[in-house]
Amino acid sequence: MADVILVNSKFTVNTFANTFKKLHAQGIRPVFLYPQSMLNFLSINRFERKKNVDLALSAFAKLRNLEEDVIKNPEKNALLSECLCVLYRPKMWLLLDEHFDIVPLEAMAAYKPVIACDSGGPVETIKNEVVGFLCNPTPQEFSLSMAKLIQEPQMTKNMGEKTQQHVMELFSTKIFGQHLNRLLAYVARGKED
Repeated sequence: MADVILVNSKFTVNTFANTFKKLHAQGIRPVFLYPQSMLNFLSINRFERKKNVDLALSAFAKLRNLEEDVIKNPEKNALLSECLCVLYRPKMWLLLDEHFDIVPLEAMAAYKPVIACDSGGPVETIKNEVVGFLCNPTPQEFSLSMAKLIQEPQMTKNMGEKTQQHVMELFSTKIFGQHLNRLLAYVARGKED
């Protein structure tokens, strides 16, 4: 009975189609909209959201006996400020594609290039060879990309300078609002007809 089904990535649009084949066959299609909650590191009420995320993460870690493995925001920010780039390989750990995820955006907002798997969410968030590298999920591919960043410091610096602008142009609250306004106008026009 929904007018529009909003999802958080193009990858999830395809997952929806594969999961809900009957709805898809009836012409019910989801529309992707990057949710504002994914961009909490750019929002004004950042402190309150951070506190809530930290509480939820702590509770989840405690349930799974992973408390010692959790990196909290101050430590994460320190690591981001010192690193050359961020490696993002969820496919290797989960053996499936990752949907739209915050890790690459946080890295790019901190001026760091990202090396990620060439599948799932990273394909939507990382411009290959502009703000990072998209690779096959193999040690060889990741190593080659890492070597490029180490051997070519000017390229690494140039990528880092482009990352935050890339995030702001595609994933900011302003862009989110524009997408949402277009979708609401589309739904409202359909109701008037």
